[in-house]
Amino acid sequence: MLKTFIDRHYRLIRPFRFLYGWAKDSYTKAQCSKRAEQWKAKGFKGAKLDVCGGRNPVNPKEFLNVDAVALPQVDLVFDITEKFPINDGVIAEVFSAATLEHLREPHNLHVLKEFFRIMQSGAVVRICTPDIEAIAKGILDGEDLQYINQHLFGKYKSNQTEDYDLHRWMYPADRLMEVLREIGFTETERIPLEDVGLHDPKYNFLIRAVKP
Repeated sequence: MLKTFIDRHYRLIRPFRFLYGWAKDSYTKAQCSKRAEQWKAKGFKGAKLDVCGGRNPVNPKEFLNVDAVALPQVDLVFDITEKFPINDGVIAEVFSAATLEHLREPHNLHVLKEFFRIMQSGAVVRICTPDIEAIAKGILDGEDLQYINQHLFGKYKSNQTEDYDLHRWMYPADRLMEVLREIGFTETERIPLEDVGLHDPKYNFLIRAVKP
């Protein structure tokens, strides 16, 4: 019924679409803030984090979306290159996709160590990031350069490119698993990227590890 009304009066409604967007974002932000406060009151014990989910968080009903930018879909805003404002050993699960490649190696190590610090014993971390070895092979195989460059360097949007868009460091999958083991994680393994339905599995990989 509502769809029929919108279709019938779309010409009149169209100039006011921005109001709908504003209202939707305001409602989403209010819900995220409420959810974050509820978890904060519990010390985040048992919470699940989607680190840098940005505008496209994974399963927002299950995960708290962490980001450095206060987007409407973000629950917790903080700089992950600093100490996380979360106590030791409280987080039940961490998911992070398309994050590490935007940071330099020292910040990568910091973030991975922070994951370990805040996670409960037995908690699982899943990390999705570009596969630099597959990207190199794609270049040698003559893959489309526009597509390859997006994975290698990040998204360029002319003068609109933001600092967060660019790639700064990438691990081969085996090296990332080695780093995770050095930090203290166990049961490190590469799992099918299709399990989360994010990004092109040809040029990205997904690693799973457990905090003992």
